[in-house]
Amino acid sequence: MKLLVLSDSHRETEHMLLAIRKERPDAVVHLGDHAADADAIAQECPYLPLYRVRGNCDYYDDVTPEQAVLHFGKVRILAVHGHRYGVKTGLLRLCYAAREKEAQVALFGHTHRALCALEDGLWLLNPGACGGRAPGYGIVELENGAVKCCVKELYLEE
Repeated sequence: MKLLVLSDSHRETEHMLLAIRKERPDAVVHLGDHAADADAIAQECPYLPLYRVRGNCDYYDDVTPEQAVLHFGKVRILAVHGHRYGVKTGLLRLCYAAREKEAQVALFGHTHRALCALEDGLWLLNPGACGGRAPGYGIVELENGAVKCCVKELYLEE
């Protein structure tokens, strides 16, 4: 299974749609800022499962959860925007939360800086910002309980 991870789209839905067309994922995870952008994806791609959490710029959204634990077979994924875990100053609180939830992957955004790292068996993935001048996204591949993660740039001239 291939998950496309997006964050911080900030109303630039065309970048998200371009990433979907390029990667052809089995599902999409949107990590907020602006969570309403996920509605545009749901409308454009109704066949595609979509998971979402809200971010610090999603002021009036009291429906979308601030975090989600996603289950894909034996793999658990913690999805958050990151602002509640202070990810701009460190990842320790996020790591603790992910381990508490027995997650193998912690997805977060908020910093607009891509990161993909494996720390003591826990994948940490920030796809960077999907909106803006240098959009990026993340990929999580799940196969038979194994996890592989990476971040990619979205080259707009493609």
